[in-house]
Amino acid sequence: MSKTILTSNASPNLLSISELPLVIHPGPIHEHWTQAARGKGFDLIARVRDRLHVALRCHACGGVHAARHSVVMSAQPLCPHCIEARWRQTALTAGLIWLGRDTAHRHYGRYGLPCGHESRRQFKFVERMALGEVAARCDACLIAREDAEAQRFGWTRLGRDLKGNASYRHYLHACGHTQRIAVGNMKWGQCDCSGCGQSWTAKPSFIYLLDIRHFGTGRHFLKLGYSAHPLKRHKHQLGLPKEAVVEVLRVVAMPTGHEACAREKATHADLRRTHPESLVPHPEYADLMNVASEVYRPESLPLLHENLNRIEADIVDAARIRGPDLVSTLSRTAGPTDPDAMPDNLKAHPLTVSARRIPARTRARRKPLPRTSPRDRSPMLRRHPGRPG
Repeated sequence: MSKTILTSNASPNLLSISELPLVIHPGPIHEHWTQAARGKGFDLIARVRDRLHVALRCHACGGVHAARHSVVMSAQPLCPHCIEARWRQTALTAGLIWLGRDTAHRHYGRYGLPCGHESRRQFKFVERMALGEVAARCDACLIAREDAEAQRFGWTRLGRDLKGNASYRHYLHACGHTQRIAVGNMKWGQCDCSGCGQSWTAKPSFIYLLDIRHFGTGRHFLKLGYSAHPLKRHKHQLGLPKEAVVEVLRVVAMPTGHEACAREKATHADLRRTHPESLVPHPEYADLMNVASEVYRPESLPLLHENLNRIEADIVDAARIRGPDLVSTLSRTAGPTDPDAMPDNLKAHPLTVSARRIPARTRARRKPLPRTSPRDRSPMLRRHPGRPG
């Protein structure tokens, strides 16, 4: 077999017009192949590579490429030179510089951005850029901008969110504490370090479970949320009517408000995804309390306790890792606890906890605790008539 180099300077009567080396394969060129190629915008000029491939010259651009003769007979061959010319023109219209195809994926190309960096983009995305629907974003410039925004407030950008949320990043504070923070909050400095900060995000908090009954309308709901003062939360902030009866079924102490917020939101998202029937639609309680979500059916009480048990276990395990001999008061809170009476700095008041787990009760009213357990000296967990008049 001979080897022919097809060049762009040769006459159209020769096997030319391409800079690709094509190996001529001996064999007849059937007339019906030639006619089929001509009817689809190509000249069949040779058999190349092997018995299955032929060389086609495009009538539009004159470029030569190899294709299977079965494609010529049963489909419409596509000229790669015409396609690349369109990609190049689309890139110019979008304000980019065409650098070539991406060898890793056939739907991507390499482009030069106005900032001077190189980017990998889908061809369809660049077409939308050319139409003005979207704009290019340089990943390198984005990382530099996010890092500069973090440096303004004493943070260092470590990378993308470890949990995969595109709206969050992983940051390192000057004190050495690492934390995931929303990009929008970091941009305006609306964030505080949960390790050394002085705001609610760094102070101890609680995840609470409320039993709310309104006997006038016969409605019965459960409310899961977080607050540094659960008693104040349901007495003064939920907007419940005076005749509403509220019982704090359970509270789980959390080391920081940031941790409480993250755990509570993750629990709601999981329940909304796995048990949508447990959520109460907003119109059913819109006139009863001033919240828009996170209200559950009474039948979901065991499910809520299960999630609180999981959160409680995770918090205690984390506390034991930090200090194996001392587990703080945020460990076991299945029994009655007065969050408003607990110290502000839980780390300064460690308490050893029994290894026996006290299961959370699911009954509406609690029985008196045994004398071996600490007695509740606060009326917080007793049923009371809601907000005082």
